[in-house]
Amino acid sequence: MSPSSRPLKIAVVGAGISGLSTAFALKSAGHQVAIFESGDRAGGPIASTEKEGYRLEEGPHTLLVRTRAVAALLDELGLTDRIVEANDAASRRYVVKNGRPTALPSSPAEALTTPLLSPAARLRALFEPLVGRFDDPHIDETLAHFVTRRLGPEVLDYLVDPFVGGIWAGDPHHLSAKHAFPTLVEWEETAGSIVVGAIKKMLTSRGEEKTPRRLLSFDKGLGTLIEAFTDRLESELRVNTPIRKLRRDDNGWRVIYQLGKARRGETFDAVFLTIPVHALPDLEWENATPPANSIEELSTLPYAPCNLVHLGFLREDVQHPLDGLGVLIPRVENFHILGSLFISTMFPDRAPEGHVQLATFIGGTRQPQHTEADDQTLIEMACLDLGRLLGIDADPQFASITRYERAIPQFEVGHDVYRDHMSDIEAHLPGIFLAGNYHDGISVPDLLEAGQHHASRLQDAINTNDFLRR
Repeated sequence: MSPSSRPLKIAVVGAGISGLSTAFALKSAGHQVAIFESGDRAGGPIASTEKEGYRLEEGPHTLLVRTRAVAALLDELGLTDRIVEANDAASRRYVVKNGRPTALPSSPAEALTTPLLSPAARLRALFEPLVGRFDDPHIDETLAHFVTRRLGPEVLDYLVDPFVGGIWAGDPHHLSAKHAFPTLVEWEETAGSIVVGAIKKMLTSRGEEKTPRRLLSFDKGLGTLIEAFTDRLESELRVNTPIRKLRRDDNGWRVIYQLGKARRGETFDAVFLTIPVHALPDLEWENATPPANSIEELSTLPYAPCNLVHLGFLREDVQHPLDGLGVLIPRVENFHILGSLFISTMFPDRAPEGHVQLATFIGGTRQPQHTEADDQTLIEMACLDLGRLLGIDADPQFASITRYERAIPQFEVGHDVYRDHMSDIEAHLPGIFLAGNYHDGISVPDLLEAGQHHASRLQDAINTNDFLRR
C-alpha cells in the first residue's frame, strides 16, 4: 500500500467539540485515531445537567443548523430522532432600548419603522449602498469603525453592539471586522455595499438546494451531542491522560503522556492539537523546535471571561411574556448583564411545571471585573437587571452559576499576527496540526464542520509533505 493510501495513526489532543469532530472525521476517513483528554470527561464546556427539576446547559444552549454538512453529521451520529426544534417564538429577539426590551424587526417593512433606531438613523442606513469603499483595504478595521462608516452610529449601538456582546462577549471597538465578520467585509469589497452584497448572494443562490436554518437542541440537551460522539469514539477516547511531551523521531511523532503515576509513549504519524491556545506552552518538545516564541506569543491571544447565571422563577412572578429567544443589552444602556436567554420558552422540559428558566450572561470584555464577583453578588446583579427588564419582583426559586475565565477567543485588530503564528508552527513542525475555536471559529456549527476540513488538510499534507512513517 502506498503512503498516500494506507491508513495513518493519528493522535488528537483534547476532547472538546473540536477534538471530537476532528477525530470522528479522521476515523470516518479510515485512519486509526487516539484521543487524549486531560480531564475526566469529553465535551469541554458543552455539558447538560439536571438540578432540582431544571435542565441546564453549562456552555452553549443551542445549535444552529444552516448547512448540509452539519445536518448530515447529525444524521450520521444517529441524532435525527433526538432533535428538539426551538419554539417558534424563538424567532423573536429583544434588544433593550431606553431600559425596555424592544423586539428586533423581523422584516424589511418593520426595519423601516423600528423604534430601536431614530428616523434619522433609519434614513442613514437606507443610503448604505451609496457609501464608498474603505480607502485602504489593507488596514485592519475595527468592527465599530466599519459599521459606523457604512450604517451609522445608532446601528452600531443598538443592532451590532448587543449581538457582539451576546455572541462574542466582546467589544466591537476592538474586534477586527475582517476576522470576526468576514462576510460583511467581503460584500463591501466585491459589491461595494453590504446591502448590495447580500442581495447578490440571495439572487445567485436561487435554485440551489438549501438546508433550512434550524435552531435546535436535543431531548436531553446539547450534552446529547457529546454522548453521540463518545459512543462512536469510545475505544479511541482516553480520559485523564494529559500529554507531557511531543518528540519528533524517524518514525513520526512520539507522544509522551501521563497515565496514573507512570509516563508512557506512543508513536503517531501526525498530531492534531485541539487544546486551548493558552495550554500550548505547557507542552514540551524534543527533537523539534517551534519557531522562536511563536507558541508563547500565540498563547497570548485574548479571551473574554464570562459567567453564566442560571435562574429559576415562578412563572407568575415574571410579568414579561418571555415570547422570544431572549434579550440582549447594548453597552449604552448601562446594565450589569450582557443578556439573558428565555430557556424554558425555547425548549420543553427545561424547568419544572409552573416555573421558567433564564440563562443570564455577565462579564465579557465589556465588564470583565464582574466575573470576579462572588456567587451571591452575581445572582444579585442578574436579579436586579432582570427585575427591571422583565418585571420580576420576587426572589429566584433556583440559582446555579458556571464560570469561565477564558470563555471565547477574541479576533481583535491585529489578529493577522496570531494567524501567522499558527501557520509558522505548522510549517516548522510537519505532521503537527492546530485546531480549535481560536483556529476555526467560535460557534458550535463552525467546529462541527471543521472536523471534515481537518481531515482534508491531513490528506493534502499526505499528498505534499514527507512526514509519514516509512
